[in-house]
Amino acid sequence: MKTGLYLGTIMLCVLMLISCSKEMSTEEGGVNSKCDYAPYTQGSTFTYLNVSTGGDSTQYTLTVNGDTTINGNVYRKLGDSTAFMCSNCTDGVYTQIASILSFDGYTASDLRLTYLKDFLPAGSTWSDTITVSAGGISTRALLQYTIVQKGSNKVVNGHDYTDVIGIQIDASATTASATLPVGTVAVNYYARGIGLIESDQAQDTTRLVNFNIK
Repeated sequence: MKTGLYLGTIMLCVLMLISCSKEMSTEEGGVNSKCDYAPYTQGSTFTYLNVSTGGDSTQYTLTVNGDTTINGNVYRKLGDSTAFMCSNCTDGVYTQIASILSFDGYTASDLRLTYLKDFLPAGSTWSDTITVSAGGISTRALLQYTIVQKGSNKVVNGHDYTDVIGIQIDASATTASATLPVGTVAVNYYARGIGLIESDQAQDTTRLVNFNIK
């Protein structure tokens, strides 16, 4: 499904709606990173094919269409006629905004997720702590990101991408008495100069088909 892309679009069995307030601006990466893993220049397009384990497939094209400001931070808008995501990169730290997230019975709202840190070596980890609810009960959840590969090649739909970073995302929920693992949400792959090229999830896989960077 298309929305699975948007968190690293990032999530297994994700239902996500993107919330952005429109205020045009521009922002580039910081001095320590060129933010090459999100080359979202105005008018660039990225076509993806999502294939479920049941064999269903959907192809769609996302287009970069301006910027927006959320809580003082500038995000680039990337989407199509039905939905869009908000992405920001500063000094090699890449973030996205989600308003509603659902995973394995848990739901959360108003999320700012750090999906990539391109300057860290393989094996590095970081996390986002969010508040989720299940059955009317709120609890804290942890999304842990691990760089499982760095600087390698990966072939996607016959194209050999170089300098690829692979990010594994694992989720857990914290209750009053214990921390309960939820499982691996996704493994996402980002190529330098391109962005997201593949997202592997339990129920489907999304792969980049073609792109046109302006």
